[in-house]
Amino acid sequence: MLDWLDRRETRDPPAFLARLQEAYRTGPITYLDAVVSNGRLRPQHILHSQRRNTQQIARSLHGKPAMEQLLRVFSTLEPVQLFSWDGTERGGDLLLGYPLPAVPGRHSCLLVETATTAEEIATWRRVYDRDFLSLGAIFNARIARSHRLDPSGMARKHPLTRRERETLAWIAAGKSYWETAVILGISERTIRHFMANARQKLDVVNNAQAVAEAAWRDLIPRLAERQTP
Repeated sequence: MLDWLDRRETRDPPAFLARLQEAYRTGPITYLDAVVSNGRLRPQHILHSQRRNTQQIARSLHGKPAMEQLLRVFSTLEPVQLFSWDGTERGGDLLLGYPLPAVPGRHSCLLVETATTAEEIATWRRVYDRDFLSLGAIFNARIARSHRLDPSGMARKHPLTRRERETLAWIAAGKSYWETAVILGISERTIRHFMANARQKLDVVNNAQAVAEAAWRDLIPRLAERQTP
């Protein structure tokens, strides 16, 4: 894994997470880099070993159970054993949080889903915790080096339009471009245009980060608002 990471660096971060998942036979792995302020989580980078699930993860991060679990991870230097994303213990599914070294004012971690049972998890962690902490630290350093940090994070020159906010709301609710176009009564091409504008204005690179950033800044309206004159 170290050799592969050295060769590829961060040209395709989700590919590294997918390879990590395969090598250690875990469930999906999420990388999170965030700012915590006044008890609120503001994701900076969300990467997932299963790309198609990145938006779902971004939405779940704003729920209270996920927030409470992430604050546990960020408040310690040791790996933390968590429950599922909704904060409940379901079957044998466990979520392991690995805090990573980060620049001042930021918090980073790997979140590893595993089907290992509660009886087996102690043995599993004795074998693999060190690997995830060391590989995660190297990966996190590469991510930090390849992205220019935005210390203020809140200064934006161009506000989102009402249509861009509505589009973000439906994308955040899990709708596709086509479904959002049908709901809003406009073309799918226009929806793609709105999302491209929103990503540019929010200074993010994908829809999951756009949803997370807009949610942090309270820019996503309630879906019922679209019916308000």
